[in-house]
Amino acid sequence: MKDLSIFIVHYNTPRLLRQTLKGLYRFAPNCSHEIIVVDNNPKSRVADQVKSEFPGVKIVVNEKNLGFGRGMNSAAAVADGRHFLIFNPDIAILEGSLDKLVNFLDEHPRVGAVGPKLLNPDRSLQTSCYRFAKPLTILARRLPLAEKIPSLKKELDRYLMNDFDHSSTKEIDYLLGASLLVRREAWEKTGGFDPEYFMYFEDQDLCRHLWQLGWKVMYYPESEIVHYHRRETAEGNLLEQLFNPLTRIQIKSARYYFKKWQ
Repeated sequence: MKDLSIFIVHYNTPRLLRQTLKGLYRFAPNCSHEIIVVDNNPKSRVADQVKSEFPGVKIVVNEKNLGFGRGMNSAAAVADGRHFLIFNPDIAILEGSLDKLVNFLDEHPRVGAVGPKLLNPDRSLQTSCYRFAKPLTILARRLPLAEKIPSLKKELDRYLMNDFDHSSTKEIDYLLGASLLVRREAWEKTGGFDPEYFMYFEDQDLCRHLWQLGWKVMYYPESEIVHYHRRETAEGNLLEQLFNPLTRIQIKSARYYFKKWQ
């Protein structure tokens, strides 16, 4: 068994995927590991390209777009690692960052999941740890002038953990699924990502399930990773957001999440 299985679900960013894989090869972790790419878009396949340039990468080809969580579950089904790294195809790792995460899990047996400090390309902090969302959070995150409304600003500050300096290791509610290391044992006890989520909220749901089962979720800033992140559902004015198909998917996921966890 390997120490680490790295899961990447690809849909429509082949150039970013290539750069991410090149970075994983360049700064490969010292621990034993494997990379699993899930080809999740039948209209724009990357399997042959990946096999040609990165022959050591495992490929899972799905017949249709299963969404993010179910795509990750299909990677877990063929994984051979003690720990599973949920990883986006738009990330640049820094030297030693993955080994630090693996070592942290090995040294803290009650931690089910750990996440690094995420950085923007200019090396500024990118928020990646949060308190559990409330229905009000959705409104506060969408309204362009939410910070001008005291009740919404208070909710944003709570959710985004603006009272935390993000420079120390901390138990937190949940971590962004862009880079999330999960202990295999904990993953298997939760059953992995809930397949009812096509996209969005599955990371929050998984972390909530981990806490429910007695596992800790930790933010570990000693490990740093660069994330080329773009909040597509928050682009444009409110009307444009509402007509964005991704917004409708996010709202559907939110409704399911809040109903599931009451």
